[in-house]
Amino acid sequence: MSRMGDTIRAARLKCGMTEKQLAKKTGNAENFIKEVESGRRIPSDDQARRILKALGATENFTTELDVAAEPEVKLRPRPTPYIIPVEEDKPKPTKKEVEERTEANDAWLDALGGVVKRVPVIDEKGLAIDHVLFPIVGGKIEGGAPDKVLMFRVPDNSLSGFRVHAGDLLLVVPDKTPVDDAFMLIFMKGRRVVRKIKKMEGSKLLLQSYDREFTSETVMWAEIQILGRCVKMQRSL
Repeated sequence: MSRMGDTIRAARLKCGMTEKQLAKKTGNAENFIKEVESGRRIPSDDQARRILKALGATENFTTELDVAAEPEVKLRPRPTPYIIPVEEDKPKPTKKEVEERTEANDAWLDALGGVVKRVPVIDEKGLAIDHVLFPIVGGKIEGGAPDKVLMFRVPDNSLSGFRVHAGDLLLVVPDKTPVDDAFMLIFMKGRRVVRKIKKMEGSKLLLQSYDREFTSETVMWAEIQILGRCVKMQRSL
């Protein structure tokens, strides 16, 4: 459900009114009320106020469209690669010194291997474009196997209404089963995207996105590939 749908449904149940009675009282179709409460349709501000007024709701409320009015967050540019110049006047290390340094570095990485993990950051094509260090707690990273988790860089503002903007990094743990009301990384139409999942009857799934307006797409489970569940977001200030 949407926040507005939850508000209307709670107010209607509090009044002991059926969807059909509310529709008749507000001059709407019963199916319209059902779609609003289920989150499949977002009412306009005037429609929402009329419905809530008919239910006797007097408290202040905020429509979901207010979220979409937030300023657009630009996609963070990919860091420009560069090479640190070598100091030519510094003598080259001997073979023995190189071997000693290599052994020391390997020992340092082995010591940290059970504490932190370099998690790859991938783009919508699945290419690793960066890495982020994450702590390992109890042998896992946010409940996922350290060698299986990844970070997904959000490519656009298709989820900005849910406060997930272009350039944000989402930590994804492996999960091939759809989780209701969860943000999940899926593979569809040749690219990786994140959508909010709603489970429907049978093998149908409702994929929700929210840029300047709320949209949803109904697909069969077999039509997409579920890659994982988003459990954490990282944003640079």
